[in-house]
Amino acid sequence: MEEDLIEFRVKLGNRIKEIRKSKGLTQPQLGSLINKDYQDISRLENGKVNPSAFYIWQISKALKIDIEDIYNF
Repeated sequence: MEEDLIEFRVKLGNRIKEIRKSKGLTQPQLGSLINKDYQDISRLENGKVNPSAFYIWQISKALKIDIEDIYNF
């Protein structure tokens, strides 16, 4: 079960990184859009944190995408 969670977090982080880069944003730029530090974005993209639903929603709005697109991995 723990391995599944780790795998999920890594896939989620990779997907967010992929979308962020496709939008031409840096980690600090995305962070500033949602009032997070770039280290927070880095930890998320590297699968080190369990983001809340609200955190993912904020990211989807900042990236101007549907929240479902983040989970399309």
